[in-house]
Amino acid sequence: MKLIRAVVDSFKSRKTRPRAIIWLGTVLTALMLVVALGVSVTTTYWFCAAVCHYPQWDTVTSYDNSTHTGVACIACHKQPGGDPVSFLLFKVEALLKMPPSIARTAEMPLNPLSDLAMNPVKQPSKYCTQCHRLENRGGLDARGEPSTSPGIIMDHWVHTDLGITCTACHNRVGHYQGGDWVNVHEPTEYAPGRYHNVMHDDFMLMTACYRCHRFGEDDGQIVSTPYPIGDYPGATGECAICHTQNFNLLPDNHLQSRFVEDIHGPWYMEISQSVQEFVDGPLKTYNDLVDKGYDIDTLGVRALQGVPSVRAINYCYTCHTTRFCDDCHGGIAMPHPAGYTMQPHIDDATSNPDSCGICHVTSPINNTPVAAGSLAGTTGADTCSACHHREEYIPGWTFDPNVNWEWIQHAEAADAVGGDSCMQCHDVRYCEACHVNFDRDELARWQSRGNP
Repeated sequence: MKLIRAVVDSFKSRKTRPRAIIWLGTVLTALMLVVALGVSVTTTYWFCAAVCHYPQWDTVTSYDNSTHTGVACIACHKQPGGDPVSFLLFKVEALLKMPPSIARTAEMPLNPLSDLAMNPVKQPSKYCTQCHRLENRGGLDARGEPSTSPGIIMDHWVHTDLGITCTACHNRVGHYQGGDWVNVHEPTEYAPGRYHNVMHDDFMLMTACYRCHRFGEDDGQIVSTPYPIGDYPGATGECAICHTQNFNLLPDNHLQSRFVEDIHGPWYMEISQSVQEFVDGPLKTYNDLVDKGYDIDTLGVRALQGVPSVRAINYCYTCHTTRFCDDCHGGIAMPHPAGYTMQPHIDDATSNPDSCGICHVTSPINNTPVAAGSLAGTTGADTCSACHHREEYIPGWTFDPNVNWEWIQHAEAADAVGGDSCMQCHDVRYCEACHVNFDRDELARWQSRGNP
């Protein structure tokens, strides 16, 4: 207070006023120089990369790997043509985020679910259109061919008119993680309960399209958009909406050797489990802009509110419905629903055993089905006997998938644990069907093949 009073008094005195004005001008000039220097330094690539985002080094290296390398960070992350006050406030907000970076407690990786790309307020289209022109990115050219990627029909105006922003699809342009990009720093567990993955979702892949596009009956989607199909005209899952007639709809990964026999089943289970773990996890599976305080009546907010996360979309269901799976598997529900191991699998196996044989091929040892692609180096590891004759049903007996059940193990099991376990499923007539009408010729054929 004394200092302020002395400064005020110096301006009141005719004798000290010139000196006070000079000192005030000097101080203000120095302050402006410091602010200008600070703004200039904190706007450089060096400061963003080496100070603010050094712990999140994958963000920096993916920027270096992108087509936007050399473009100033602030060109894409700050409103073009903004006033000086808002610019300084932006700088203050950014500087307040420095302590976690300095302390190395920042979230790893940065923006793990690409929330910023789905924020029309913080990342509006005008950040992109200051350089890129939508006029050059239409749907079909004069020859009827797509003016975007080959085989892709994409009308940007249809999307922008609905308030869908550029980064809602083009989220990794400035931070490209494809090609030969290699991450430098592994993710850390600085934020318990958060989702950690070095690789960010790429919204240009088909799973991202299916956040809004989907089959009319929405068959197979675990998490779907909150919009009925009619609210987004044409946003269906029909192939012809987005692909030209000469486009090869079969992905390259489907062309691998024995894809149907050995690959697609285990792969589907892996994809399905990953989706379910995310849906059941701690993070929201959809974009909640209203929860962040944005007005739902704003066009961009209304368009992107509630759009599900890419990780909540099952890759298989971007082309196939569950009905496709059921039809291919002979009418049996695929994947098998909860409780299937009791009913209706008993009825299916009895009335339609050929359907089981579509996936479960014959084991040469146990003469019972074994799931394709799941043998893992063993023979008969997933046979009917492996399930029905496991210890749960025959306490004290361990089924050996490499030893025949019918001719060897069943007698040993009955002798070792007694017949009571057998009678829980079989009645006497079942046993008599073999033991009374014993086929000695079949036994001879079995032994002629070198079996005991």
